[in-house]
Amino acid sequence: MSIFLTRPVINTEEERNAKADILELINFERFCRDNAQWDEMRKCFAKDSFVNISWYQGDGDGFVTASSKSPTYAPHKIHNSLTWLNGDRAVTIMMATIQNRRTIKGVACELSTDTQLLFSTQKIDGQWYIVRFESIYEQDRLIPVLPDATLSMDSAALAKYRQSYACMSFCMEQSGIGANQELAGRDRPETVEKIYTDLKKWLEEGIR
Repeated sequence: MSIFLTRPVINTEEERNAKADILELINFERFCRDNAQWDEMRKCFAKDSFVNISWYQGDGDGFVTASSKSPTYAPHKIHNSLTWLNGDRAVTIMMATIQNRRTIKGVACELSTDTQLLFSTQKIDGQWYIVRFESIYEQDRLIPVLPDATLSMDSAALAKYRQSYACMSFCMEQSGIGANQELAGRDRPETVEKIYTDLKKWLEEGIR
């Protein structure tokens, strides 16, 4: 029976408790990321975890280290989260907006990136850990912070980037960081389908 992306019909008390534990784990991991609690953030990842996002690909430990060295403050506005559970494995989709302020052509701007944050978690020795973390990029925007300010940009400057995260890619390049242009995004539905298929196989069959 299919589990992933289907409506939970019955949740036992044990399942509800597990989902609550998982949600607390991933919310805490994001809290640590936004508030520079690096030692506690590191405890959220399994030893063999993997992270694949716009600016980092590698293990969870390296992700925490790289995050601690990042000069950019980019807090997350978390909207809603859904978890699908299968024994000691679970997948959670967290809808979130990544926010970041920066100056573009002398104008204070806010970059907002709408994403699905995808957490694969596993219960190991009685404790839930993040074993994989990745994203689906939906859309983004770059707007002046002050209402009387104007940002004048040639649209061609964004044309070379993926539509789902063009503004983010532009800003990353301005900071000297290249953005991976092969990530899952709404502008390429096949990439979203693939990542969902991979998550389903892992959750339901343990196949990665």
